[in-house]
Amino acid sequence: MIVTAKEFEPQAGRAAQISHYAEVRNRIARLDAKPAATAAKTAASDALIIGELREENAGLKRDLAQARNSLRFVADRERRHREIDARLQRLELDLADARARILTQAEMLRSIDDDGDEPVDHRRSVPEIVAEVLQDYPDVTWEDIKGIRRTRNLIAPRHACMKAVYEERKDLSLPRIGRIFHRDHSTILNSVQKTEAKRGEA
Repeated sequence: MIVTAKEFEPQAGRAAQISHYAEVRNRIARLDAKPAATAAKTAASDALIIGELREENAGLKRDLAQARNSLRFVADRERRHREIDARLQRLELDLADARARILTQAEMLRSIDDDGDEPVDHRRSVPEIVAEVLQDYPDVTWEDIKGIRRTRNLIAPRHACMKAVYEERKDLSLPRIGRIFHRDHSTILNSVQKTEAKRGEA
């Protein structure tokens, strides 16, 4: 079969058009592949960065927990130190008070004459001392002073009575005075110190 030039021209044109379309599709495919590859690379990089940040955050959390534990330990040590220091101060005060009162009792024993006669004791009893103090507080009784009530009108007379007994009866230790007033010996010492502080301010 013989193909003429007129018959060949349309076939050649279609072949060229098909080839052109194929090239265009290849170019589009290459263009589409580049963003996909870039996106995949970016996603991998982001995942790596996220992993590093998570690991760093976990490390910071561990450091923070250790710091909190250290601060808690230091705070506990400081609190314990303050408690021990306060206890030592109380013990030193108690020891000094007991030593002074023992010396007073020793002086009294040395004052006994050769015949063995004890000197006349001119010391007043605790109720007598308290009764004199309470003359300034006519509405307060000795039972009120020893009682458990902590109303405002009893604070000043109670402190005054404790201090008066403490100062006059040097032979009585703080624990002994505390038992007389139905209080702990630290309460007696605190009352004495408060009364002295108010006297210094006056």
